Amino acid sequence: MESIPDHVAPDRIFQFDFRLDPRIRRDPWGFFHSANELPDIFYSPALGGHWVLARAELLAEAWSRPDLFSAESVSVPKIESPFRLIPNNLDPPEHRPYQQIFTRQMFAPRIIKALSEDFRQLTRERIDAFAPRGRCDFSEEYAQPLPVQIFLQMIGVPPSLRGEFGESADRVFRGTTPEVIFQGMTEVAGLLDAWLDEEMADRDSPREAHMLEAMLTAEIDGRLLAKDELSSVATMLMLGGLDTVSSATMHQMLFLATHPDHREQLIDDPSLIPNAVEELLRRFSAPNLGRVAKQDFEFHGVLIKRGEMVLFSTAIAGLDETRFSDPLSVDFHRKNLKRDALSFGSGVHMCSGIHLARAELRITLEEVLPRLPNLRLGPDAQIEYASGGTLTIVGPLPLEWDA
Repeated sequence: MESIPDHVAPDRIFQFDFRLDPRIRRDPWGFFHSANELPDIFYSPALGGHWVLARAELLAEAWSRPDLFSAESVSVPKIESPFRLIPNNLDPPEHRPYQQIFTRQMFAPRIIKALSEDFRQLTRERIDAFAPRGRCDFSEEYAQPLPVQIFLQMIGVPPSLRGEFGESADRVFRGTTPEVIFQGMTEVAGLLDAWLDEEMADRDSPREAHMLEAMLTAEIDGRLLAKDELSSVATMLMLGGLDTVSSATMHQMLFLATHPDHREQLIDDPSLIPNAVEELLRRFSAPNLGRVAKQDFEFHGVLIKRGEMVLFSTAIAGLDETRFSDPLSVDFHRKNLKRDALSFGSGVHMCSGIHLARAELRITLEEVLPRLPNLRLGPDAQIEYASGGTLTIVGPLPLEWDA
């Protein structure tokens, strides 16, 4: 256990290790829900010591205050890194022009809408491969490869490189020390460099992959992005595309495979699916992000000092009893989820890929549920979780259905 800073009041100190607590392996949602029993803001000695914002209202406010909470490190424990991920590690005003490349040229709603039928076709091809068998490892055969297949197609990285990124990305999302997390980031960036060198050699040729085209042609203050900027953007895109949608897909499918009444609601009334996606993202929210205090300041009566880490956990926010009635229950008719749930963050650092993620998760439910009747968890399933920057299911997710 780390030493406690002198300014931290004893009644705000609680051990809360969102990476290594033994409860995470079997019941991570019970672990994150337990934050309801703790103060609104408390200090955990775990992982080098960090503050935890344990209420959704406080988290939403903190996300709107980049003047207080810096994105210099988005990981707890803090990573002392020689390079920054663009735009995730940038604060305003430096952040804005890079973010606009993402929101306007890569993930705008019109772009995602135009690509949706391509996503649907890739989804159907995946389902076709296992539907006649009556069983599959949904993690290995769908949830992990499909979002990455879609993402690699959009960015233009050859699918043959996918396997090389797996272990490195795992170190980023589930490493338990700054050294391991930084090692993973360095490896991912290194794997992308040779690909970028080849693409930059012929920068003026148009690309089919619109994200790569945007990266190579975008300008900041009248200049094209330099190699180090392109490498940072590509690394950020790759890390964002490898883990979060895969995890959300597994969480929602595990729930529906074990809750037939909810599953039948969506089969009987597919118009519920968009809101069901939002509700499942709230109930099983995966991201746990870090922020760094930019200065000494008081936040709702608590002194936070410059350089201290603060955990921004959407898993905690989604299970906040002060914001959601009966938060452990899933209600596909729950109102105002896009506003209240914070599943994609808030403020200037709201997830750039929000429209892509929603499209992938919605299309999955629209295509999987009618094709796999009487969907259920395999009889020998042993579901295990791992928590870090993303909370995910590790190992197999065996599903069965009536073929």
